[in-house]
Amino acid sequence: MNKPVLEPAAQELTRATVNPPFPYELGPQGPGKVLGALQATPVEKPGVREKWVTAPAAAGWVPVRIVTTVDAGERATGRPPRPG
Repeated sequence: MNKPVLEPAAQELTRATVNPPFPYELGPQGPGKVLGALQATPVEKPGVREKWVTAPAAAGWVPVRIVTTVDAGERATGRPPRPG
């Protein structure tokens, strides 16, 4: 059987919860503290482009933020990237 390959954050969560006390044994507040500490670790984020537009909705015109990764290109828009 092949050993599963996990992303670093998933591997860290696995290591943090593999031994007792297990999250369900920590009471209502305990798991939040453990998971909060894991989530506080900075992570690498891709560069993004963001654009604000106004769109019609049932409540009137509302602001909408469109966020795509810098390298999203055709995957995000369905069109090839513009030359240049």
